[in-house]
Amino acid sequence: MNWEEQTSLTLSPSTSLSSIIRTPKCYHISSVNENAAKRLCRRYSQKLIQHTSCQLLRTYPAATRIDSANPNPLIFWLHGIQLVALNYQTDDLPMQLNAALFEANGHCGYVLKPPVLWERSCPLYQQFYPLDRDLENMTPTLYTLTILSGQNVCPGNSSGSPCVEVEVLGMAADSCHFRTKPIHRNTLNPMWNEHFQFHVHFEDMAFLRIAVVENNSSQVTAQRILPLKTLKPGYRHLQLRNLHNDSLEISSLFIFSRRMEESPTGGPLPASVLFSTEERRAAQQHKVTVHGVPGPEPFTVICVNEYTTTKQLLDSLFPTTSFDYFLMEEKMPLCKEKSESKKAPQQRPLTNDERLLRVTHSWQPEEGYVGRMYLKTKEEQNISEKNTVMEGVEEVSSGEDDTFLVQVHDVSPEQPHTVIKAPRYSTAQDIIQQTLSKAKYSLSILSNPNPCDYVLMEEVTKDAAGKKSSSAKPCQRVLQDHECVFQAQSRWKGAGKFILKLKEQVNTYSCEI
Repeated sequence: MNWEEQTSLTLSPSTSLSSIIRTPKCYHISSVNENAAKRLCRRYSQKLIQHTSCQLLRTYPAATRIDSANPNPLIFWLHGIQLVALNYQTDDLPMQLNAALFEANGHCGYVLKPPVLWERSCPLYQQFYPLDRDLENMTPTLYTLTILSGQNVCPGNSSGSPCVEVEVLGMAADSCHFRTKPIHRNTLNPMWNEHFQFHVHFEDMAFLRIAVVENNSSQVTAQRILPLKTLKPGYRHLQLRNLHNDSLEISSLFIFSRRMEESPTGGPLPASVLFSTEERRAAQQHKVTVHGVPGPEPFTVICVNEYTTTKQLLDSLFPTTSFDYFLMEEKMPLCKEKSESKKAPQQRPLTNDERLLRVTHSWQPEEGYVGRMYLKTKEEQNISEKNTVMEGVEEVSSGEDDTFLVQVHDVSPEQPHTVIKAPRYSTAQDIIQQTLSKAKYSLSILSNPNPCDYVLMEEVTKDAAGKKSSSAKPCQRVLQDHECVFQAQSRWKGAGKFILKLKEQVNTYSCEI
C-alpha cells in the first residue's frame, strides 16, 4: 500500500497524525502530493492543523499534471501547511496567489501563519474548521468596494468593451464573486461607479482578485490580486498587472474601499476578535487624521491602535497641558442636491474614554455624510452655546438657510445705511464689527473704530388696530452685546430697523427722554 492508503487505514479519531508521520524533530519535513494533502484536509482537518502547528509539512503538484498546471494553494495554507510547491513555469491563478502572499515582504523570507493556526491564546485555537460554511456564532467584517473608473484597462485594444470582475478568495464561507456592467467601446477611461458589499470572517487568509475582462472575447486583459488585510481604506488608484504578473505602468483602476467592523452588545463576537489575540490586536497600528493640531500643517496623521482612547491621544500630543484641549467630531453631509449644500455640519465633543477607531468606523459615506476630528481648546467651548442658539433660531424660522440679511442705519454721514449677510447666531457685537469693517473708509468711523464704543439700537413701530402706521409711536431698545440679532429681528410685529449708535449718544439720548 502507498503512503496515502496507509494513513487512511491506520488513522483513528484517537490517533495523532504526528505519530503516523514519524518526524520526531521539528525541522524534519514530510512531503505529500496534492491528492494526499487534499484528502487530509477533508477528512482530518483539525488533526492536520494540530500537526502543522509544531511540524513542517510540504505538498507538491501531482504527477498527473503533465501540462504543469498548479493546484490551488489556499486550501493548504488554511490548514497550516508551511511549504506549498508550485510549477513556476506556469503563470496561472495559483502562481498569482502565491506572488500576492509574499508581496508584503518583498518576495523574500517567510510569512507568519495566522494566530488561529498555532497560537494557543487565540480564542478559536483547535476550534477552527476552514471548510465549514456555518459560522453563525461570530459577526463578520463588512467590506464596501466601489469600482469608479479605469485608465487604459485593455492595453493594445482601444475599442474593446471592458467589465470588471471582483472575486474574494478565501475560506468557503468568505468566497464570493461580482461583475460590473460592460462599458461599450471604451478602454481608455471607462467609468463604472458600481458598489459591492461582502462579508469576511477570516481576513488574514482572504485575497481580493480584480480582473478586467473584455466582454466580447471574455479575455482577461489585466488583473491584480492582493491580500485583503493590505487593502487600505479610502480612494486610491490600483495599478494593474498582466497575466504574467508583470506591472502595467499605464493601466490602473480608481477604487474606493471601506472596512466596517460591527461590535454588537450581547450578540455574537466580531470575527476579527476570535481569529486573533489581544496582544496582536493591540499592536496593530492604524492611522487617524486630526485637524487643528498646533503646527504649520492643517492636519496631523497619528498612529493609534484599536484600544486608543481620546484621553490617551491628548496625553500623547500634550503631555503636560492635555486638560486644556478636547476632540470634536464633525460630520459633514455629502451634497447630492443643491438644497442639501446648505446643511450645517453636526458637531459633538468626544468623551475621554471613547475609542477613536470606533468613532471613525461610524462614519459611513453610504449614509450620506463623512466625518473628521478637530482639536479644540477649552476656551472655544462657546461653540456649544452657539449651537444652542441655532436650535432656537431654527424653531422660529421655517427656512433651511443658516444666514440672514440685516440692515443697519445711521452708520456714518457718508453711508446712511448698509446691508450685511451674517450667520443666524450672530450677536450684536458681531453685527457691529461687520458694520464697522464694511464702512472702514468713512471719516467718522476712522476717528473711532473701536466696536466696544458702539451699541445696536432696535426701533420697532407696532401696528395698532384702527390706526395708521404713521401715527404709531416707535419703541426703541438697546440690544445687549451678546444678544442674538436674528431672534430679535424675528420678534418684530411691525416695521423695524437697527440703528448704530455710540454709547455716549445713547446715554445722552436716554437722559433727554
